Amino acid sequence: MNKFLIVLILISTPAAAEWTMIQTSDNENVYVDFDTLQKNGNLVTVSTLNDYYLGQHKKELSTQFTELHDCKNKKFKALAISYFSENMAKGNVIEMSSFNEPEISWSGIVNYSVGELKANIICSR
Repeated sequence: MNKFLIVLILISTPAAAEWTMIQTSDNENVYVDFDTLQKNGNLVTVSTLNDYYLGQHKKELSTQFTELHDCKNKKFKALAISYFSENMAKGNVIEMSSFNEPEISWSGIVNYSVGELKANIICSR
């Protein structure tokens, strides 16, 4: 492969997530990376981020999720979770978990919650 093609591939590959804030509160900001959104019928997979003002249980300042949303039945599940030592999914990875999708149970979306807001935005894309 020639050097020009390698440079072109590196330039066109995003170096970091393109986070869009969808909600803010006294404790955290919630973001979605719409560039990761993939639809398959009523199912949508997307990366989300909770960015905290203060350290949480694992001393993390941010948590990134890969989520699967069932837009028709208003439910979701986490496929992967990564906890970061710094804000905006930066710093050291404190802990990382991936889940086998068929083995993870669905969670219902709570009315009037940040989860409902997030699901509505994700499913409307």
